[in-house]
Amino acid sequence: MLDNINTRCPLPETASDRPLGLWSLWEMLDTWGYSYFLLGIGLGAVENDLRACIGERTFGIAGRLNLDAHHPAVQKLDAILIDIEKLGEDQILGAIPANASRLRAKIEVARRSSDDAVFGHELLQEVQRLKNDFQYVLHNRFFYSLAPDLTKFYGKPELLGPRVAKKFPKARYDIERAGNCLALGEPTACVLHLNRVMEIAIHRLARRLGVTPDAKDNMGSMLGKMTEPIKQLPDKTEIQKRKKEKWADCRTNLYHVKMAWRDPSSHGKQSYDMKEATDIFRRVQDFMEQLATL
Repeated sequence: MLDNINTRCPLPETASDRPLGLWSLWEMLDTWGYSYFLLGIGLGAVENDLRACIGERTFGIAGRLNLDAHHPAVQKLDAILIDIEKLGEDQILGAIPANASRLRAKIEVARRSSDDAVFGHELLQEVQRLKNDFQYVLHNRFFYSLAPDLTKFYGKPELLGPRVAKKFPKARYDIERAGNCLALGEPTACVLHLNRVMEIAIHRLARRLGVTPDAKDNMGSMLGKMTEPIKQLPDKTEIQKRKKEKWADCRTNLYHVKMAWRDPSSHGKQSYDMKEATDIFRRVQDFMEQLATL
């Protein structure tokens, strides 16, 4: 039944060859989908061929039907089993390659014996078992599909820009995880990672202004502590004026973050939807970009 289909399919990479992360639909098909699809079609075709050889009248009863070990259906099965064996290092398939190897060994023994025959119904049961095992294993392998407009947030340690990444290397981990969580539809987790980014940024800002943060400080109290040091910055020259304006803009951006944030989130007491998390993300981005210029 597969005379016009090439059942000798390319082998996929093993699971250990690919790191955990974002897979495109093409990578999924190219790595596993095409190979497993052809193997599944091949097993289904061999199952139908064996059913036809055995006949409904002998299937499922005590009588056994001898089948020539060189029968086309057996040869087709042998080729498929070789491909399955080559997947032996693919941890996803578990014992399937080993089971295929054992079945092929039985066929080889039959070919070398004097009667040169195999029991057709036993082959059919083995093929059905392999096919069912494939279905079970692949039904338990899941891939997360990202919304196309959110893919840009995933796996980007410099998501807030190269200047921010350079000036705040300690924040790179949480910046990337915040983007990942947003891409994966976990807005509250995204905000919690952004909270860690803001902790790093605010402590850096406080040191620059000579302010000592208290362990209980939130954004509101930090804004209050920053007001006077910024007012006292010199502004006699154009350079001093521009610098003071930048500090004032930075404080304004921090205020916008606070308004979007709603301080209870910093203690894990607030949940967020995607719209709110995206707004906070943009506010944090504006603040971090501004702070990175100071």
